[in-house]
Amino acid sequence: MNDALTISGLKKTYPDFVLDSISFSVPSGSIVGLIGENGAGKSTTISAALGLVQKESGSVSVLGKEELDNEIREQIGVVFDGNNFPENLSPRKISHVMQDIYRSWNDQTFLELLKKFSVPADKSVKQFSKGMKMKLAIAVA
Repeated sequence: MNDALTISGLKKTYPDFVLDSISFSVPSGSIVGLIGENGAGKSTTISAALGLVQKESGSVSVLGKEELDNEIREQIGVVFDGNNFPENLSPRKISHVMQDIYRSWNDQTFLELLKKFSVPADKSVKQFSKGMKMKLAIAVA
């Protein structure tokens, strides 16, 4: 079995923080959560893995590739800790937006996940509890 994600010797320096020599791998088919204290480098690690911030050294391989092209990006789902959806949209409307962004978006699968997670498809996000917003984020991912 191949690894979905491999990080080796990742380093990123900010004026008040250093992420130094981070290495781990995630087997394909796994769901992983990074847990740690505030400021431990969880978001920086994921942002570097996704190419959202420039790493200083180390290597990142996603689905066997070191360069993230659009084909690879379409296969990645990430959930950060905040709500990143417009509060006035419903999950059904969010699905329409995602269809325009991701070629592989499957509306039926998304709606099935919402039902499985007991997240209403037609209520606006602003009416959701924090837990419901997290379930929505997982369904979108």
